[in-house]
Amino acid sequence: MSDRFLLTAAGDIVIRHPLFGEGAVSSPGFDELMAFLRGGDLVWGSCEVQFSTRGFRTDSTIAYLVPPRVGRDLGKAGFDVMTVATNHTWDYGPDAFLDTLDNLSAGGVTPVGGGRTPEEAWRPMIRDVGGVRVGILAASCLVPPYYAALDDRPGIAAVRVRQLAALDPIGMMIEPGAPIKMESFAEPEDVERLVDAVYRLKAQTDVAIVSMHWGYGRGTPLATYQRPLAQQIVRAGADMILGNHGHSPTAIETIDGKPVIYSLGNNIAQQDRINATPRQLEIFEDIDPWSVVAEFDIGRDGVRRITLVPTECQPDGLPVIARDPAVSKAILERVARLSARYGTAIRIEDGRAHIAF
Repeated sequence: MSDRFLLTAAGDIVIRHPLFGEGAVSSPGFDELMAFLRGGDLVWGSCEVQFSTRGFRTDSTIAYLVPPRVGRDLGKAGFDVMTVATNHTWDYGPDAFLDTLDNLSAGGVTPVGGGRTPEEAWRPMIRDVGGVRVGILAASCLVPPYYAALDDRPGIAAVRVRQLAALDPIGMMIEPGAPIKMESFAEPEDVERLVDAVYRLKAQTDVAIVSMHWGYGRGTPLATYQRPLAQQIVRAGADMILGNHGHSPTAIETIDGKPVIYSLGNNIAQQDRINATPRQLEIFEDIDPWSVVAEFDIGRDGVRRITLVPTECQPDGLPVIARDPAVSKAILERVARLSARYGTAIRIEDGRAHIAF
Protein backbone atom coordinates (compact mmCIF):
# COMPACT_ATOMS: atom_id res chain seq x y z
CA MET A 1 0.00 0.00 0.00
CA SER A 2 1.39 3.40 -0.99
CA ASP A 3 -1.01 5.46 1.15
CA ARG A 4 -1.18 8.05 -1.64
CA PHE A 5 -2.78 8.40 -5.05
CA LEU A 6 -3.07 10.81 -7.95
CA LEU A 7 -6.39 12.40 -8.86
CA THR A 8 -6.50 14.13 -12.23
CA ALA A 9 -9.32 16.51 -13.07
CA ALA A 10 -10.69 18.30 -16.11
CA GLY A 11 -13.24 21.10 -16.16
CA ASP A 12 -16.63 21.21 -17.85
CA ILE A 13 -17.34 18.63 -20.56
CA VAL A 14 -19.65 19.86 -23.34
CA ILE A 15 -19.26 17.03 -25.83
CA ARG A 16 -21.51 16.36 -28.83
CA HIS A 17 -19.42 14.10 -31.07
CA PRO A 18 -18.05 10.56 -30.57
CA LEU A 19 -14.42 10.11 -29.65
CA PHE A 20 -14.09 6.62 -31.14
CA GLY A 21 -15.39 4.72 -34.18
CA GLU A 22 -17.40 6.08 -37.08
CA GLY A 23 -17.76 9.85 -37.06
CA ALA A 24 -15.20 10.28 -34.31
CA VAL A 25 -13.78 13.73 -33.63
CA SER A 26 -10.34 13.38 -32.12
CA SER A 27 -6.78 14.60 -32.56
CA PRO A 28 -3.22 13.72 -31.51
CA GLY A 29 -3.22 16.76 -29.22
CA PHE A 30 -6.37 15.61 -27.42
CA ASP A 31 -4.99 12.07 -27.17
CA GLU A 32 -1.88 13.51 -25.51
CA LEU A 33 -4.01 15.43 -23.01
CA MET A 34 -6.09 12.36 -22.19
CA ALA A 35 -2.88 10.36 -21.72
CA PHE A 36 -1.86 12.92 -19.10
CA LEU A 37 -5.23 12.61 -17.35
CA ARG A 38 -5.08 8.80 -17.46
CA GLY A 39 -1.83 9.09 -15.50
CA GLY A 40 -4.06 9.65 -12.50
CA ASP A 41 -5.36 6.76 -10.43
CA LEU A 42 -8.76 8.48 -10.56
CA VAL A 43 -9.90 10.78 -13.38
CA TRP A 44 -12.68 13.31 -12.73
CA GLY A 45 -14.75 15.61 -14.96
CA SER A 46 -17.94 17.70 -15.02
CA CYS A 47 -20.69 16.46 -17.36
CA GLU A 48 -22.70 19.26 -19.02
CA VAL A 49 -24.87 17.37 -21.56
CA GLN A 50 -27.37 14.50 -21.68
CA PHE A 51 -26.72 11.17 -23.38
CA SER A 52 -30.04 9.83 -24.61
CA THR A 53 -32.44 9.50 -27.54
CA ARG A 54 -35.46 10.40 -25.42
CA GLY A 55 -36.81 13.49 -23.72
CA PHE A 56 -38.18 16.95 -24.39
CA ARG A 57 -36.39 20.29 -24.56
CA THR A 58 -36.82 22.41 -21.44
CA ASP A 59 -36.51 26.19 -21.44
CA SER A 60 -32.73 26.13 -20.97
CA THR A 61 -31.06 28.69 -23.24
CA ILE A 62 -28.46 26.11 -24.29
CA ALA A 63 -29.24 22.39 -24.30
CA TYR A 64 -27.74 19.37 -26.08
CA LEU A 65 -29.14 15.85 -26.39
CA VAL A 66 -26.19 13.69 -27.37
CA PRO A 67 -26.14 10.07 -28.69
CA PRO A 68 -25.66 7.50 -25.90
CA ARG A 69 -22.43 6.14 -27.41
CA VAL A 70 -20.75 9.52 -26.76
CA GLY A 71 -21.34 9.15 -23.03
CA ARG A 72 -19.84 5.68 -23.10
CA ASP A 73 -16.85 7.07 -25.02
CA LEU A 74 -15.94 9.24 -22.01
CA GLY A 75 -15.21 6.11 -19.99
CA LYS A 76 -13.20 4.62 -22.81
CA ALA A 77 -11.21 7.85 -23.03
CA GLY A 78 -10.27 7.55 -19.38
CA PHE A 79 -12.80 9.27 -17.11
CA ASP A 80 -13.65 7.35 -13.92
CA VAL A 81 -16.07 9.68 -12.12
CA MET A 82 -18.12 12.67 -13.29
CA THR A 83 -20.45 15.07 -11.57
CA VAL A 84 -23.92 15.28 -13.10
CA ALA A 85 -24.94 17.94 -10.57
CA THR A 86 -24.91 20.69 -13.18
CA ASN A 87 -27.40 23.11 -14.72
CA HIS A 88 -27.55 21.13 -17.99
CA THR A 89 -27.93 17.42 -17.13
CA TRP A 90 -31.73 17.72 -16.85
CA ASP A 91 -32.16 19.91 -19.97
CA TYR A 92 -34.19 17.25 -21.79
CA GLY A 93 -36.21 16.07 -18.84
CA PRO A 94 -36.21 13.11 -16.46
CA ASP A 95 -36.04 10.25 -18.98
CA ALA A 96 -32.98 11.69 -20.69
CA PHE A 97 -31.45 12.43 -17.29
CA LEU A 98 -31.83 8.81 -16.16
CA ASP A 99 -30.47 7.59 -19.50
CA THR A 100 -27.46 9.83 -18.95
CA LEU A 101 -26.72 8.16 -15.62
CA ASP A 102 -27.07 4.72 -17.21
CA ASN A 103 -24.96 5.52 -20.27
CA LEU A 104 -22.13 6.97 -18.21
CA SER A 105 -22.22 3.92 -15.95
CA ALA A 106 -22.24 1.60 -18.97
CA GLY A 107 -19.01 3.24 -20.10
CA GLY A 108 -17.34 2.72 -16.73
CA VAL A 109 -17.91 6.26 -15.42
CA THR A 110 -19.41 6.64 -11.93
CA PRO A 111 -21.89 9.55 -11.90
CA VAL A 112 -22.21 11.55 -8.68
CA GLY A 113 -24.59 14.35 -7.73
CA GLY A 114 -27.71 12.99 -9.39
CA GLY A 115 -30.13 10.11 -9.08
CA ARG A 116 -33.62 8.70 -9.08
CA THR A 117 -34.23 9.86 -5.50
CA PRO A 118 -32.70 12.52 -3.24
CA GLU A 119 -30.88 9.76 -1.34
CA GLU A 120 -29.27 8.56 -4.57
CA ALA A 121 -28.49 12.10 -5.75
CA TRP A 122 -26.64 12.87 -2.52
CA ARG A 123 -24.89 9.48 -2.37
CA PRO A 124 -21.10 9.83 -2.67
CA MET A 125 -18.72 7.62 -4.53
CA ILE A 126 -16.43 5.93 -2.01
CA ARG A 127 -13.43 3.95 -3.21
CA ASP A 128 -10.09 2.67 -1.91
CA VAL A 129 -7.34 4.10 -4.13
CA GLY A 130 -3.65 3.54 -3.43
CA GLY A 131 -4.35 2.61 0.17
CA VAL A 132 -6.42 5.76 0.74
CA ARG A 133 -10.16 5.63 1.28
CA VAL A 134 -11.51 8.54 -0.77
CA GLY A 135 -15.04 9.83 -1.14
CA ILE A 136 -16.48 12.27 -3.68
CA LEU A 137 -19.90 13.88 -3.43
CA ALA A 138 -21.36 16.52 -5.74
CA ALA A 139 -23.99 19.26 -5.63
CA SER A 140 -25.04 22.22 -7.74
CA CYS A 141 -25.85 25.81 -6.80
CA LEU A 142 -27.36 26.35 -10.25
CA VAL A 143 -30.82 24.84 -10.01
CA PRO A 144 -33.25 25.55 -12.88
CA PRO A 145 -36.93 24.63 -12.31
CA TYR A 146 -37.55 20.88 -11.82
CA TYR A 147 -33.83 19.95 -11.74
CA ALA A 148 -33.60 19.25 -7.98
CA ALA A 149 -34.16 15.66 -6.93
CA LEU A 150 -37.35 15.21 -4.88
CA ASP A 151 -39.04 12.17 -3.37
CA ASP A 152 -41.24 11.85 -6.47
CA ARG A 153 -38.80 13.17 -9.08
CA PRO A 154 -35.28 12.27 -10.24
CA GLY A 155 -32.75 15.06 -10.39
CA ILE A 156 -29.61 16.60 -8.99
CA ALA A 157 -28.32 17.31 -5.49
CA ALA A 158 -29.31 20.96 -5.17
CA VAL A 159 -28.11 23.86 -3.03
CA ARG A 160 -30.35 26.76 -3.95
CA VAL A 161 -29.04 30.32 -3.90
CA ARG A 162 -30.99 33.47 -3.10
CA GLN A 163 -29.91 36.85 -4.42
CA LEU A 164 -30.69 40.46 -3.65
CA ALA A 165 -29.92 43.61 -5.60
CA ALA A 166 -27.47 45.79 -3.68
CA LEU A 167 -28.66 49.23 -4.73
CA ASP A 168 -26.34 52.21 -4.39
CA PRO A 169 -28.48 55.34 -4.95
CA ILE A 170 -25.49 57.73 -5.14
CA GLY A 171 -23.59 55.44 -7.49
CA MET A 172 -26.67 55.05 -9.70
CA MET A 173 -26.86 58.85 -10.07
CA ILE A 174 -23.15 59.20 -10.76
CA GLU A 175 -23.12 56.38 -13.32
CA PRO A 176 -26.66 55.55 -14.46
CA GLY A 177 -27.06 52.33 -16.36
CA ALA A 178 -24.06 50.62 -14.73
CA PRO A 179 -24.57 46.94 -13.75
CA ILE A 180 -26.21 46.51 -10.36
CA LYS A 181 -24.23 44.50 -7.84
CA MET A 182 -25.96 41.34 -6.63
CA GLU A 183 -25.54 39.93 -3.14
CA SER A 184 -26.21 36.20 -2.82
CA PHE A 185 -26.35 33.48 -0.18
CA ALA A 186 -26.99 29.75 -0.18
CA GLU A 187 -30.35 28.62 1.19
CA PRO A 188 -29.74 27.64 4.87
CA GLU A 189 -31.75 24.41 4.77
CA ASP A 190 -29.84 23.24 1.69
CA VAL A 191 -26.51 24.20 3.28
CA GLU A 192 -27.48 22.15 6.32
CA ARG A 193 -28.12 19.13 4.11
CA LEU A 194 -24.81 19.63 2.31
CA VAL A 195 -22.88 20.06 5.54
CA ASP A 196 -24.48 16.92 7.01
CA ALA A 197 -23.51 14.98 3.87
CA VAL A 198 -19.90 16.18 4.20
CA TYR A 199 -19.78 15.21 7.89
CA ARG A 200 -21.03 11.72 7.06
CA LEU A 201 -18.63 11.36 4.15
CA LYS A 202 -15.61 12.37 6.22
CA ALA A 203 -16.59 9.88 8.92
CA GLN A 204 -16.40 7.08 6.33
CA THR A 205 -13.24 8.12 4.50
CA ASP A 206 -9.68 9.33 4.84
CA VAL A 207 -10.17 12.03 2.21
CA ALA A 208 -13.47 13.79 1.44
CA ILE A 209 -13.77 15.71 -1.84
CA VAL A 210 -16.77 17.92 -2.65
CA SER A 211 -17.61 18.89 -6.22
CA MET A 212 -19.58 22.14 -6.45
CA HIS A 213 -21.24 23.50 -9.61
CA TRP A 214 -21.34 27.19 -8.73
CA GLY A 215 -20.47 30.74 -9.60
CA TYR A 216 -20.65 32.52 -12.95
CA GLY A 217 -20.39 30.89 -16.36
CA ARG A 218 -18.81 34.01 -17.86
CA GLY A 219 -15.61 35.60 -16.58
CA THR A 220 -13.47 35.04 -13.49
CA PRO A 221 -15.22 36.92 -10.60
CA LEU A 222 -16.69 34.91 -7.74
CA ALA A 223 -20.32 35.21 -6.69
CA THR A 224 -20.67 36.57 -3.15
CA TYR A 225 -22.11 33.29 -1.82
CA GLN A 226 -19.16 31.13 -2.91
CA ARG A 227 -16.50 31.90 -0.32
CA PRO A 228 -18.83 31.69 2.72
CA LEU A 229 -20.21 28.40 1.38
CA ALA A 230 -16.68 27.10 0.80
CA GLN A 231 -15.80 27.87 4.42
CA GLN A 232 -18.82 25.92 5.67
CA ILE A 233 -17.95 22.92 3.47
CA VAL A 234 -14.32 22.83 4.63
CA ARG A 235 -15.27 23.19 8.28
CA ALA A 236 -17.64 20.26 7.87
CA GLY A 237 -14.64 18.09 6.98
CA ALA A 238 -13.97 18.45 3.25
CA ASP A 239 -10.32 18.01 2.29
CA MET A 240 -10.82 19.72 -1.06
CA ILE A 241 -13.54 21.50 -3.03
CA LEU A 242 -13.45 20.89 -6.77
CA GLY A 243 -15.49 23.65 -8.36
CA ASN A 244 -16.98 23.71 -11.83
CA HIS A 245 -19.35 25.69 -14.10
CA GLY A 246 -17.16 28.77 -14.55
CA HIS A 247 -16.07 28.65 -18.19
CA SER A 248 -12.75 30.31 -17.35
CA PRO A 249 -10.04 29.06 -15.02
CA THR A 250 -10.09 31.18 -11.90
CA ALA A 251 -8.81 31.43 -8.33
CA ILE A 252 -7.62 28.72 -5.98
CA GLU A 253 -8.10 29.55 -2.32
CA THR A 254 -6.70 27.74 0.71
CA ILE A 255 -9.05 27.51 3.71
CA ASP A 256 -7.63 25.93 6.87
CA GLY A 257 -4.97 24.28 4.70
CA LYS A 258 -7.52 22.79 2.31
CA PRO A 259 -7.61 23.79 -1.37
CA VAL A 260 -10.73 25.29 -2.92
CA ILE A 261 -10.53 25.18 -6.72
CA TYR A 262 -13.26 27.57 -7.78
CA SER A 263 -13.10 26.51 -11.45
CA LEU A 264 -10.71 24.78 -13.82
CA GLY A 265 -12.62 26.24 -16.78
CA ASN A 266 -13.76 24.35 -19.86
CA ASN A 267 -12.30 21.10 -21.03
CA ILE A 268 -14.27 19.84 -24.03
CA ALA A 269 -16.27 22.72 -25.53
CA GLN A 270 -18.26 21.53 -28.55
CA GLN A 271 -21.01 24.14 -28.44
CA ASP A 272 -23.00 24.29 -31.68
CA ARG A 273 -21.98 27.67 -33.08
CA ILE A 274 -23.28 26.96 -36.61
CA ASN A 275 -26.94 26.65 -35.60
CA ALA A 276 -26.76 28.99 -32.61
CA THR A 277 -29.28 31.73 -31.99
CA PRO A 278 -28.05 35.32 -31.51
CA ARG A 279 -28.52 34.93 -27.76
CA GLN A 280 -26.48 31.70 -27.75
CA LEU A 281 -23.73 33.28 -29.83
CA GLU A 282 -23.54 36.14 -27.34
CA ILE A 283 -22.92 33.61 -24.58
CA PHE A 284 -20.45 31.60 -26.66
CA GLU A 285 -18.37 34.71 -27.32
CA ASP A 286 -17.66 34.90 -23.58
CA ILE A 287 -16.55 31.26 -23.30
CA ASP A 288 -12.85 31.17 -22.64
CA PRO A 289 -10.76 28.96 -24.99
CA TRP A 290 -8.21 28.60 -22.19
CA SER A 291 -8.45 26.29 -19.20
CA VAL A 292 -6.33 24.08 -16.99
CA VAL A 293 -6.32 20.43 -16.03
CA ALA A 294 -5.06 19.46 -12.60
CA GLU A 295 -3.11 16.67 -10.96
CA PHE A 296 -3.59 16.27 -7.21
CA ASP A 297 -1.11 14.28 -5.14
CA ILE A 298 -3.25 13.06 -2.24
CA GLY A 299 -2.38 11.12 0.90
CA ARG A 300 -4.30 10.10 3.98
CA ASP A 301 -3.64 13.59 5.35
CA GLY A 302 -5.24 15.26 2.31
CA VAL A 303 -3.90 17.10 -0.71
CA ARG A 304 -0.12 17.41 -0.66
CA ARG A 305 0.56 18.97 -4.04
CA ILE A 306 -1.32 20.40 -7.02
CA THR A 307 0.05 20.65 -10.54
CA LEU A 308 -1.82 22.70 -13.14
CA VAL A 309 -1.34 22.12 -16.87
CA PRO A 310 -2.64 24.85 -19.24
CA THR A 311 -4.89 23.83 -22.12
CA GLU A 312 -6.60 25.56 -25.01
CA CYS A 313 -9.58 24.50 -27.10
CA GLN A 314 -9.19 23.87 -30.82
CA PRO A 315 -11.85 24.63 -33.50
CA ASP A 316 -13.23 21.08 -33.09
CA GLY A 317 -13.94 21.85 -29.43
CA LEU A 318 -11.30 19.46 -28.13
CA PRO A 319 -8.63 20.75 -25.73
CA VAL A 320 -4.89 20.30 -26.17
CA ILE A 321 -1.99 21.12 -23.87
CA ALA A 322 -0.90 24.72 -24.52
CA ARG A 323 2.59 24.49 -25.99
CA ASP A 324 3.10 28.12 -27.00
CA PRO A 325 5.12 29.57 -24.08
CA ALA A 326 3.32 32.91 -24.31
CA VAL A 327 -0.10 31.24 -24.13
CA SER A 328 0.76 28.86 -21.29
CA LYS A 329 2.36 31.70 -19.34
CA ALA A 330 -0.72 33.91 -19.78
CA ILE A 331 -3.08 31.14 -18.61
CA LEU A 332 -1.06 30.20 -15.54
CA GLU A 333 -0.23 33.77 -14.54
CA ARG A 334 -3.93 34.61 -14.60
CA VAL A 335 -4.68 31.76 -12.18
CA ALA A 336 -1.71 32.76 -10.02
CA ARG A 337 -2.77 36.42 -9.93
CA LEU A 338 -6.37 35.59 -9.00
CA SER A 339 -5.25 33.06 -6.38
CA ALA A 340 -2.85 35.51 -4.76
CA ARG A 341 -5.87 37.60 -3.73
CA TYR A 342 -6.82 34.75 -1.39
CA GLY A 343 -3.34 34.03 -0.09
CA THR A 344 -2.49 31.05 -2.30
CA ALA A 345 1.07 31.07 -3.64
CA ILE A 346 1.60 29.43 -7.03
CA ARG A 347 4.99 28.65 -8.54
CA ILE A 348 5.19 28.58 -12.35
CA GLU A 349 7.96 26.53 -13.93
CA ASP A 350 8.43 24.88 -17.34
CA GLY A 351 4.89 25.57 -18.50
CA ARG A 352 3.19 24.20 -15.38
CA ALA A 353 1.99 25.68 -12.10
CA HIS A 354 2.65 24.12 -8.73
CA ILE A 355 1.07 24.50 -5.27
CA ALA A 356 2.54 22.70 -2.26
CA PHE A 357 0.79 21.95 1.03
